[in-house]
Amino acid sequence: MEERNLELDDDGKIKLRKNREDFLTGEKEGDSEDIIIDIPDFKGFGEENEGGALTDEELARRASEREQEMQGRRERAERMYEEAEALFSAGDLPGAGEKFLDSAKLYGGDWRPWFGVVRVQTKDLTEFDEIYDCEQAYDKALRRMGEADRKAVAEKYVPALQSRADECAEKQKTFTEQDVAQREAERPVLARRYKVVLRVFIVSLVLFALFTVAGCALAPFVNSVPGMQILIPCIISFVLGLVWLAVLAVFTNRLVKLRFLRAKNARAGTTAAGEQARIYAEEEELILSIIEDLTK
Repeated sequence: MEERNLELDDDGKIKLRKNREDFLTGEKEGDSEDIIIDIPDFKGFGEENEGGALTDEELARRASEREQEMQGRRERAERMYEEAEALFSAGDLPGAGEKFLDSAKLYGGDWRPWFGVVRVQTKDLTEFDEIYDCEQAYDKALRRMGEADRKAVAEKYVPALQSRADECAEKQKTFTEQDVAQREAERPVLARRYKVVLRVFIVSLVLFALFTVAGCALAPFVNSVPGMQILIPCIISFVLGLVWLAVLAVFTNRLVKLRFLRAKNARAGTTAAGEQARIYAEEEELILSIIEDLTK
């Protein structure tokens, strides 16, 4: 039996005891204040060259092969990255994008090909319509950048990005002012049209109700009074009621549309200028988030 002592403060010891014979039987030797943990001594445990275990030489050889393979992948990835940069400089963006992806596939630990994909999609961070198509590449590039790499990228791109963000802010402000002015100019016109349509709607409703009630009131007397004295006024009342019902339907539709236009006019950004202001505001927010990613 083999014992190994592990000091436990000043109160006692934990004894690790290897036990071949009595571990499974549950038999214990003596009573002690020490804590004893029995560990079975399995046959062949930790022995080399039994059960297919590899020798140190074999393990070293395999590690060397893996290292050589990785080194080869890095070298091929570097060559593809250089080819991609050459294509990018020549203006062949699709070709450069393919090479950047091939380089990243060979060695994904390098941030440069991932950022190259972003540069291709955004035309070197000048157009951002397709930036969400390369969101994963952007995230991978940022996670792999070292502090020095991030600083170098920031020095290259942040001044132009900040200038673009300021330009977007100015345009957003201009279009917002146009949006406000246009909606204020349209508001009185919409209010007058709404009042006119509302009046016609009320008149149509009253006349429809009047002629419908008149027709219904005359209808019981049609058979009790001889001749056409009741029948003709009854028919005319129903016909006029239907006419005003049609007019009422038309102006109800117009009234609903005008209510919608007035509600839309009350909301900011609902004109063409307002839509442009929204686009520039979103672009400014996106550019500022990129600047923050590169400078944090």
